[in-house]
Amino acid sequence: MKRRNSSVSKKGIAKNILLLIGLVILGYFIVTSGIIENYQVLTKVNILLLILALILSIGTIVVKIYRWKYLSRSYGQEITWHESSMVFMPSLFYGNITPGKVGDLYKAYYMKHRYSMNYLDGVSMLFYERFIELLILFLVGAAIVFVQFRGITVIALELILLVLVILLFFYYRAEKFVSLAQRIIVKVPFLSDDKEFNLHINKMPFMKIISVFIITLISLVLEFIRLWIVALAFGYVLNPILLSVFLSLSIIVGLVSQIPLGIGAMEGSLNVFITSMGVPATISIAIVLVDRIISMYFALVLGFIFSKFSMDALTEVAE
Repeated sequence: MKRRNSSVSKKGIAKNILLLIGLVILGYFIVTSGIIENYQVLTKVNILLLILALILSIGTIVVKIYRWKYLSRSYGQEITWHESSMVFMPSLFYGNITPGKVGDLYKAYYMKHRYSMNYLDGVSMLFYERFIELLILFLVGAAIVFVQFRGITVIALELILLVLVILLFFYYRAEKFVSLAQRIIVKVPFLSDDKEFNLHINKMPFMKIISVFIITLISLVLEFIRLWIVALAFGYVLNPILLSVFLSLSIIVGLVSQIPLGIGAMEGSLNVFITSMGVPATISIAIVLVDRIISMYFALVLGFIFSKFSMDALTEVAE
């Protein structure tokens, strides 16, 4: 018991250190950007466009709720929109406050205890969800290699071909990815006592994988448009393709950093990218901060609120 408490304590310390590092990075970019001295830029923003950006942020969440609903149906568990929200929304909180989004495993935990779904199916759903999202981000981010030299049509064809090849490879070799994840995954408190828990992938038919890919792509396109509109609200019409590439790269940087919320790492990298597009540092950091508030931090608050209702629902089942 003492060893386990010591392990949990070390993980908590590590998480706090990472969070502190992220806050320091974020603070550095805020101070050096000059936004503190020129805070007036925040008062000149187009409010109507920010409202539209917030609506798009909500739309992204709705699409992801539908994605979980679709995945649940694919694994034989039909759930309503409300029930899907009770599973997905808390993950916006648990997933983002844990390094590497390990807290996302709450969804598999909830599906087992609320609907008696096998952990293997819940983890399989989560694996497809995460893998495909990361795949799209990687592919869009990789477009930076071609953006300066190729036409948009050629880029699109190359990416589509690469998507098909990787999806086919994933479909037939999923166990290899899972075996690797099994060896490196961090133990989650609400799963560590469950001896039945074990990572495994129950494969979906290929056409259903394509459907999940399309749903995920729609959610990410909404995110790309949201950032473009936030920039427009500050009076800057940026290249939407290049901006999408930079947003994808910054999300990847945030995930690789292992810092909860990717705080500091994501904001800092995206600020550098947008500045490279000719936007003054003061405006760039303002765009990044506002976009993060109406997307990530807004989702975090919603996730925290829903986590309370979700836990109450599990308590009712236990009683």
